[in-house]
Amino acid sequence: MLRRLWDNLHRSFFVVALAVGIILGVILSLVFRFNYFTSPIWLVLAGLLFLWAFLTPKVAFLVIALIAGMILAFVRASSELAGEAYIRQFYDKEVELTGTINGDPETDEKGTKFKLSRLKFGGKAVAGDIYISLRKNDEIARSDEITVKGKMRAGFGTYMGYMYQPKLLVIMRLEPGDLVLNLRNWFAKRIKQLIPEPEVNLGLSYLLGMRTGLEDELDENLRMVGLVHIVVASGAHLSILVEVARKIFGKISRFLGLLFSIILIFGFMVMVGFTPSIMRAGVMTTLTLAAWYAGRKIAPWRLILLVAAGTLLVNPNFIMNLGWLLSFASFMGIMVIGPKLTKVFFGARKPGFVAGTIITTISATLMTLPIVLYYYGQVSLISVVANLLILPTLSYAMGLVFLTGLFAGFSGVEKMLGFFATKLLDYHILVVNFFGERAEFLVKIDPYQSWVFLIYGLILGLFSLTFLKKRLKTRKCGKIKISNNIKLLE
Repeated sequence: MLRRLWDNLHRSFFVVALAVGIILGVILSLVFRFNYFTSPIWLVLAGLLFLWAFLTPKVAFLVIALIAGMILAFVRASSELAGEAYIRQFYDKEVELTGTINGDPETDEKGTKFKLSRLKFGGKAVAGDIYISLRKNDEIARSDEITVKGKMRAGFGTYMGYMYQPKLLVIMRLEPGDLVLNLRNWFAKRIKQLIPEPEVNLGLSYLLGMRTGLEDELDENLRMVGLVHIVVASGAHLSILVEVARKIFGKISRFLGLLFSIILIFGFMVMVGFTPSIMRAGVMTTLTLAAWYAGRKIAPWRLILLVAAGTLLVNPNFIMNLGWLLSFASFMGIMVIGPKLTKVFFGARKPGFVAGTIITTISATLMTLPIVLYYYGQVSLISVVANLLILPTLSYAMGLVFLTGLFAGFSGVEKMLGFFATKLLDYHILVVNFFGERAEFLVKIDPYQSWVFLIYGLILGLFSLTFLKKRLKTRKCGKIKISNNIKLLE
């Protein structure tokens, strides 16, 4: 039986092996700079290898599926690395380039900053993203195609280059422009007429993913107390939308609940832009909904591997993106560590809302802790308290902000909704600022210390011990049961 199990695996294992190969391949290609897998022959080879492994479900062929995934990653990463190599030749030189603004530009007193994608150097299309910092400009918007001229500097993070205050030569906007963006801005304008600042900026970041208006102090305090996830469009927002869709349409039919959930997910993603974190959340939520509709369950670790591989094929540089890393780490904490902690403290019982929120927050914090410490060098010990005070009312805040914009123009109703929305957002700002200013609860170290990732080893060790204790207990109980049965027979 064991031999049969090893010789004939379920084919889903080969898809997982392909995903693991893609993730490993991206890491290897970026570390060792593999940029010579540009021929389409490699894609054909990867496809044939995976098909061979998939149709021959034996353990030895898992390695073939793994290799197929690595080749796919090498092919995808080669185009990005080739683009980086091309851009690198322009470092510290004056250059003119054209590109499309990716995401909402961030404008403050210091200027306007944004990501430029779909790059063209003298008509030559080049893969990669450039970070642009202009003098303050309120005219440019997401999806605009612009041409700039200035000195190219070395890139950082996922950016292959950086230009500081280049000259803006051309702004091209197709008429009627980005329809979704125009609708979002129109709706945001209605809300701004009824909710004052800074409350409206926080409300719009909740509802529409518009973070550009947040005050620096509030933004910093959100990060200090571990609440930045509520203003970064991610799984928390999508889960609220899905819950609303399922409560309204799921009562009519299961299919309508699924359909309108997917419509809301896609609409929200288009509205806020396809950032790494929202892509992760959108794909995972959609797959989870599909499994719910089919009456099946997807193991969280499989889901994480599949979505990670899929998003890395879209852009291999996501693996160096802080939002992508935090998004996956928090999701892994909630879906893998959370249930284990629940079982330890509650057994088969379902925890209440407060206990569930505490476990969820601790689980997400544990998995994101090394990443946060590495990049920021500090973490708050009271993030659990702040989450408990904010999260229960987050959906109500989003709902009130939405209704305020929806009923703008209806005298009386608009003022009442705007008043309650303002008061609730006031409460959120009060909580965030109060806990964000409690410096005595901050643990600080020097950032970029690699040893912090040993925390993952500690977490893995603790869970391994728990698993071994459970196995030993099960085996002991089994021996006792067998001995009792022998005594009964005697």
